[in-house]
Amino acid sequence: MWKKIGLAVLGLVIGCVLGVVLSMAYLGRTMATGMFMLQEKEIFKIGEAAEDAYYNEPNEVAVWALENYIKTLNELKEERKPVKVKNPYFILTPDIDLFFAHARLGKIYKQIGNDEKSRYHFEQAISHSKNTRLKSLNTQEDCLKMLDATDKSHIKRSE
Repeated sequence: MWKKIGLAVLGLVIGCVLGVVLSMAYLGRTMATGMFMLQEKEIFKIGEAAEDAYYNEPNEVAVWALENYIKTLNELKEERKPVKVKNPYFILTPDIDLFFAHARLGKIYKQIGNDEKSRYHFEQAISHSKNTRLKSLNTQEDCLKMLDATDKSHIKRSE
């Protein structure tokens, strides 16, 4: 009889300990997911500001905003690189975002006559497009055509 009571108490204690440990692990995972989502939301806002600067601000402001956005996205990619998950992002698509940011910078630098920086950013854009569904973009002209279509679409939506 005492043996049965002892086993029941032992089972109850083990169950409680396992429950606490698993609950803490689940809570930690949930909190980490929430923090990652908040981080991505902030980066998404930086991206929206960079896009707004591209369409509505002078070239100097747009260059600063886009370069800041690129820097932030690259830092995020480096941060999440060690995570062994197929897609460690919840909201963002860094390679597509980096493609557009680099292509926009390439276009702006081309407009202001800095061919070296323009070429560099178009090469980066093409490089990032290879990791996305935009694989058919192989030249600077392809990038400019894609941007022109995107810009025309933006103008239509804003009217």
